[in-house]
Amino acid sequence: MKLKQMIHVKTNSIRQKLLNWLLILLIPSLFLGTISAYYLANYFANLAYDRALFRVALALADQVEVKAGVMVVDLPDSTLNLIEYDPEDWVYYQIQDPKHNIVFGDEGLVLPKVMPKPRESVYYETKLGNRALHMVAFNLPLADLHGKGNATILIGETTTKRDKMAHEIIAIMLVPQIVLIILVILLVNLGIQRGLISLDKLKNLILKRLPTDTHPLEEKNAPEELQPLLHAMNELLVKEKAAVDERRHFLANAAHQLKTPLAGLKIQAEAALRESDLASIQHALKQISAGSDNLARLANQLLSLARAEPEANLAQSFVTVDLVPLIHEVTAEWVPIALEKNIDLGVSCQLQQFKISGNSVLLQELLNNLLDNAIRYNQAGAKVTVCLSLEHHETVLAVQDNGLGIATQEQQKVFERFYRVLGTAQSGCGLGLAIVREIAHQHHARVELGFTNMQKSQGTTVKVIFSENANLMA
Repeated sequence: MKLKQMIHVKTNSIRQKLLNWLLILLIPSLFLGTISAYYLANYFANLAYDRALFRVALALADQVEVKAGVMVVDLPDSTLNLIEYDPEDWVYYQIQDPKHNIVFGDEGLVLPKVMPKPRESVYYETKLGNRALHMVAFNLPLADLHGKGNATILIGETTTKRDKMAHEIIAIMLVPQIVLIILVILLVNLGIQRGLISLDKLKNLILKRLPTDTHPLEEKNAPEELQPLLHAMNELLVKEKAAVDERRHFLANAAHQLKTPLAGLKIQAEAALRESDLASIQHALKQISAGSDNLARLANQLLSLARAEPEANLAQSFVTVDLVPLIHEVTAEWVPIALEKNIDLGVSCQLQQFKISGNSVLLQELLNNLLDNAIRYNQAGAKVTVCLSLEHHETVLAVQDNGLGIATQEQQKVFERFYRVLGTAQSGCGLGLAIVREIAHQHHARVELGFTNMQKSQGTTVKVIFSENANLMA
């Protein structure tokens, strides 16, 4: 874990992240290689010099004789000089009789903890003074020399040349590994650079595109790793194209809708200027006033629709909103207008409270549009009710009336922007239900439209059904 934290550097570079992970894998490999090289080097160094040490022990054993039942050692000076000569290490030797009396050699050498069997040897580590020795003990049976018991031959040396050989072996083993790791890092870095060329090409391709170009990017010949990214970008381009087309269509319709009342205002103003009769002038001014009201309503509807758009709603603040008092407040504001048209407006609420995460301004706009449609398009004597209830574990906000209703084939079309049902005498711009649907979507709700009386296909009921994601407390 510490190694990973030490190597890992916070970066947004894909190249650097890949190299970091490569180092996380290679450095432990180098560490394990170093440990294995250390043990292997010591093993082979000791193996080589142990064999040489054993041969010296055998050479000493050849100098042991038994004369008149007594063990003697006849070691020529030339042999002794050959044994003792070592330019790098100190060499010590000793020959003991069966009773472990020193017959020949250096004093102070220690026997192994476990003596070898006859004709066998054992290697062990010991010290003589402040010098560490690597020793071999050979058990020579005197029966081969017509004697009794076993002679013990000890020979040892310091470890200078062993350590030197081990270091050389380690260097020989590690240098190629280090060179290989450096070479791998360089080659991998080069490979990463070559692999990231595809990203550079994609970047250049996107930079060269015009803002209006929403054609999909080529996926077929792209690298396999980039295809999911390109597919996601193409899906985004399709959504963006749909949004642009919808916005363009909306602007065209909005321009047309604004053009008509403006043209009407101009005609009425010109008519008023031509008239000399006061009554005719007042009539023209009344028409101008009514046209101004319609134009103001259209402008307000367009602003409401713009606020309800998902892009605009990102900046809206969502807080906890209780729908129960909000329904009563908004409905109360529409009571005078309903009384003016002799429409019975009321509230039917089964819940004491219903809190959601939402924007109170947008929710008021949603209910205002539903009530405006219900009051505007119903005749005197109609009944309009705002309901809040639980249906099938879902919370439903509904505005229903007992009017003529909307034909089944028209019920989905009325949610389209600027669409108005033919045959309605009331003025309008066809944006109310479009605004309702946009606001509902922002609050994780869906909108359904149907008949209040399904058997007689009469009345209109618009339901805003809030999902569990929107519900905070009911």
